Amino acid sequence: MTPKQVRSLLAVNQYGSIKKASQVIHLAPSSISAQLKELATELGVEIFEHQGRNIQLNEVGLSLLPSFQAFCAQETQIKQLAQNHQGDLRGNITLFAPSSLCIYRLPLLIEKLQESEPELEVILIHEPYDYKAALKQADINAAIIMTQTSKLNESIKDWHSIPLEQEQVIYVTNPHYFAPKHTLSLNELNEHALITTELECNYRISADRHFAEAGLILTPKQSFSNVEVIKRCLLAKMGIGLLPKCVVQDELDLGSLIQIDVIGAPYSFQSHIIYDPETRNNKKLKAFLALL
Repeated sequence: MTPKQVRSLLAVNQYGSIKKASQVIHLAPSSISAQLKELATELGVEIFEHQGRNIQLNEVGLSLLPSFQAFCAQETQIKQLAQNHQGDLRGNITLFAPSSLCIYRLPLLIEKLQESEPELEVILIHEPYDYKAALKQADINAAIIMTQTSKLNESIKDWHSIPLEQEQVIYVTNPHYFAPKHTLSLNELNEHALITTELECNYRISADRHFAEAGLILTPKQSFSNVEVIKRCLLAKMGIGLLPKCVVQDELDLGSLIQIDVIGAPYSFQSHIIYDPETRNNKKLKAFLALL
């Protein structure tokens, strides 16, 4: 059994098809198929089943999944332990973070890190991405996540966490589109063209919950996964957007966008960095944590 075979298995499980997995891990579909067959032959059991055009782990495969993840994690940890004996920090550190933080919080930190560790590369991954599975498999060194309270969700209690910054998610618009003179109710807000992030996003989930508590349904005119696209729409006077304040701080300072006061808003979030406690002695991760 080789790490390459197991990583192919994990990629197919994550993306639901050999074709999609091949695009992500840069292997030919035929190579991945051959690896899966070799692995099944060595194990003596079938581990996948077909669901229409998709492929997924069967009951046996699912029972083995934690062991496959641990297998890859151990391989990565062995490499990291070996790298810790090098004099200078070389190679890379891979982090997951929401796109808003990738764009507006992390570049300055990366610049500072490269001043002290010029041979260390930082690789950023943003949503959509299963960072929980990636942490278990040691595909990433750490994840930066946003929660609406200072307490972490029970589902990520297995990792060590460090709180970072408070983030405000606000309603914002172009003053030439709309300039209210009073605090808006949710009913009044819902009369406008709302532009939000997609359903799975924590910002959108908080807004949906806010509307539901008032007996309303949030009905955005448009939703996008990329916060930059939303900001461009607002600058083009297309409606009212829901965005982290850090994304539009420069525009707020210039007056090209304005924050709208809404009853029950803004929504307060806390960012955290989470990582496997067993990797805390990784010199590259320690250097990044020290900078944070």
